[in-house]
Amino acid sequence: MNRIFKSLFLVLFFFSALAIVFLKSEYNVDKVDLLDVKRELVEGFHASGRDIFFSDEEHLASVECNIVTNYKNDICGLVFVLPQKQGKGFPLDRYDSLNFNIESHSSNDAYNHRIRVFVKNILGTETDELEEIKAFKFHAVRIKSNGDMVVPLSRFKVETWWEDMNNIPFNLSYVDMSSVASIEFFINDMPILDEGRYTITLSKLELVGRVVSDAVLYKVLLYSWLLFSVFSMAFYFLLKLETFNKMRGQAYYDPDSNLLNMIGFEEKYKKVANKKATFYRVRVINWNSLVRHFGLLMANYLLKQVVVKNAGLNKNYFSITARLNNNELIFVRYGGPLSIEQEEIFIGAMLSPINVSGLGELRLDVKVGVSLEEKSPKDSQFVLDRTDISIQSILRNKTRLQFYSREVSQQAEQKTFLEKQIKLALKRRDFYLLYMPIYSASANKMIGVEALLRCRLQGLKDISPEVYISIAEETGLVRDIDLMVIDMALRDFSQFNFPSDFTLSINLSSKELLDTSFVSHFKRMVNRAEFDFNRLCLEITETFLLDIDTVCVKTIDDFRAMGCKVSLDDFGTGYTSFQQLVNFPVDEIKIDRDFIGGMKNNKGYDAIVNSLISIADAYNYKVVAEGVEDIETYELLVSKGCDFFQGYYFSKPIKLSDIYLMTEKSITDQSKADGDIHLL
Repeated sequence: MNRIFKSLFLVLFFFSALAIVFLKSEYNVDKVDLLDVKRELVEGFHASGRDIFFSDEEHLASVECNIVTNYKNDICGLVFVLPQKQGKGFPLDRYDSLNFNIESHSSNDAYNHRIRVFVKNILGTETDELEEIKAFKFHAVRIKSNGDMVVPLSRFKVETWWEDMNNIPFNLSYVDMSSVASIEFFINDMPILDEGRYTITLSKLELVGRVVSDAVLYKVLLYSWLLFSVFSMAFYFLLKLETFNKMRGQAYYDPDSNLLNMIGFEEKYKKVANKKATFYRVRVINWNSLVRHFGLLMANYLLKQVVVKNAGLNKNYFSITARLNNNELIFVRYGGPLSIEQEEIFIGAMLSPINVSGLGELRLDVKVGVSLEEKSPKDSQFVLDRTDISIQSILRNKTRLQFYSREVSQQAEQKTFLEKQIKLALKRRDFYLLYMPIYSASANKMIGVEALLRCRLQGLKDISPEVYISIAEETGLVRDIDLMVIDMALRDFSQFNFPSDFTLSINLSSKELLDTSFVSHFKRMVNRAEFDFNRLCLEITETFLLDIDTVCVKTIDDFRAMGCKVSLDDFGTGYTSFQQLVNFPVDEIKIDRDFIGGMKNNKGYDAIVNSLISIADAYNYKVVAEGVEDIETYELLVSKGCDFFQGYYFSKPIKLSDIYLMTEKSITDQSKADGDIHLL
């Protein structure tokens, strides 16, 4: 070990000596004589001003200007144009100083010999549409012309008149000498107000820098000797430090987005507690679809790109940005909320498309819940709950952003209450089924029934099933309900000997079509009940077709392959196009009851019903009219070519045992006796 340390000492000693010699030698000097280089340039030096005399000799450039008071905006100066390649200017940022010899004189005794030196930097391609003066960034320093000058480039500052005149945005106001178009020397007064003859003479112009700076080399040597002196201990601590930093990064930051994770957010939240702040919670509602179609890596990539793309915007608007989980971000703004205009910009930024090679443009679909806290609670969970409630309140509509309020909270409490009631009803088996008959005019009899869910539980029995089913879908309880309905309906049918062509229609949540495992559950249940798949019809709502994807189509194809029929419920209320019907064939469409009920008194509804029946006929679909309440409506629909009906004119939803008794009677005989075709 000692031999190793001695060898390291000798190597480090000779390295240090050679480094210091190199630092002081000419080999470490990077110098460019611009007056010599200018002969190789296209433009080189030229003069700027009115009524000038320009001289350009070897290693000498001068300008003489005659200033008279009857002209406005007179200036006098020399401009040295630097070479450009492919629109990129000369890089000055790798040099330390600008060295020059300059003299200026004037016939006016009031002249103070001050010169303004400009470094004009090309802004870049993002300013192509701006006028010419905005296409350059002006840096300047003011000096007295008294011979040799050494001006560190760090002394140059961005000219405030250029920022103010052109309303330059904040992100372009930093010092940048990476793409310089020209170096310019002007009489300081711009414009020159005192008349007279002014001259500027430049006899030296050099850029001077170092290949390796003193600070860098001394720092390297210092760290090298420190590392050597405490090598054994430092090595140990470095290993520990690396492990600690790695653990800290894993603990506080999300590796996929480089944002704070939930733990990091909780740590930062301590600074927000008891202060006024506004919390913006963003949920990516198409996250599962992105993961399903493109994979988790691509979904994370899209999220990260959106965050990176809008990092400047988010930094201006918010103090804390964190990723709560896979599909949720939280943005914290001290004080009040964003303005309406800023909210639109923020949401627009989150929705902005990301171009992915081979896939085209992909984008996140988001909902934003906002909570304005006059005094942020110590426990961040209160705030997170409020923003979550706000998001939940707009999941089923087109609203993008919702503030937390008393009304929103009351709606959430109602949903929570109903969710508990659903769970209780499932546990106590308080759900039951009634059946709505489906009548065929041509066959003059019932040809099937639709199973309808009802509940005995006090908290649910007076509420429409459509209300608590939608909540069940949001909370993930709909799977239990769907499986329960299928099991109950199959059990009910097993008790009666209905005709072999008598069908059973069951409403199916769209959530099941997104789950490929549901098909196998369904198949096992039907086989266990020894029920014929050809007698089953699965109903889905028309609005579901708006969000259908290949997974759903595959699931429905599996159902159809078993022999099940597929019905499109509430047809006409959504936005289904004819092309969707072609790409997504069904066996049956059910015309919504609102159109049927308004048909007699509203010509528009009558025309819609005619169109829907024509559509069904064109695609060879069975068509069922819902909500038939009287004989006039029934006869009108029959005259239009409709053959299948549901409604109170035939029967209210009743027990399956009562329907079985009806099938035992002759509908024709009952019609003769009653004078109509009421079933009940």
